[in-house]
Amino acid sequence: MSLINQTCWVVGGVGVIGRGIARALLQSGATVIVNSREESRLERISSDLNHPEKLVLVKGSLMPEHVESTVDKVIGFNNVAVHHVVAHGAVRYWTTSKTHRDESYSLDNRRLLSMNAEEFENSSNQLTKMHFSAVKTFLPRLEGLSDHTGAFTSYTFVTGDGGGHMSGKKSSLGELNSYHIWGLSSALRAELQNSKVACREVRVGLPINRSEEERSKEPRERPLSEDIGDICAGVISSGNKMDGGLINLDSQEALENNLIAFNASKDKNIQLPNKWETPGSL
Repeated sequence: MSLINQTCWVVGGVGVIGRGIARALLQSGATVIVNSREESRLERISSDLNHPEKLVLVKGSLMPEHVESTVDKVIGFNNVAVHHVVAHGAVRYWTTSKTHRDESYSLDNRRLLSMNAEEFENSSNQLTKMHFSAVKTFLPRLEGLSDHTGAFTSYTFVTGDGGGHMSGKKSSLGELNSYHIWGLSSALRAELQNSKVACREVRVGLPINRSEEERSKEPRERPLSEDIGDICAGVISSGNKMDGGLINLDSQEALENNLIAFNASKDKNIQLPNKWETPGSL
């Protein structure tokens, strides 16, 4: 599995899952771009990954009003040609009001019927609007690269579980944002099947932030974020094999099977810090 001489942009790459994706792409030989509007988060991922030479940090938001300028910054890095985008579109339901909120934040504990129609419209698809703006702005560049050079290009969504689990971990608006991202990904995977850009989705249904009791009962060999990252790198390396495809990681068995299917080695030296961004283990 090699991505040498390839450049990947991880949208939403500064959180725990995004960091796992960035790590796997770097270890596969790619140059990896991550963006955030917060310099502290960019510094954190660089430090966590031991300041890799091929990690490119771009300060910029992907809110609709800022997405074009951020894309220009990404492209402007040494006039780089980006071959692959991995868009992390999961709801950060572990975030609390005490932690820093970024543009992917969609946790709101207000009851739905306490909102007016405008508030509901603005809040229920916040994450989807951000990712739609990114796709609409960047996809023509991927198509242009493929036209001019014949290079294989791809756009991969990584989505979280919007399965309606009544665990209390995700707010009502978090559920709605998850479903909207699923819909956006499904629609684009269908529309882009005749495009020069391969569009796929890795949908994670396994619990991300487990309780102390769950972790003690079923300990993991390593964080789930790293397995997700290796599968993403494998999906990209597979070329057009999974164009339009949905990779469902809804059980440990499915996770293990996909690690094998995409030749995602688990014996890599991860070298991640002991302290995670979120309380608990992934």
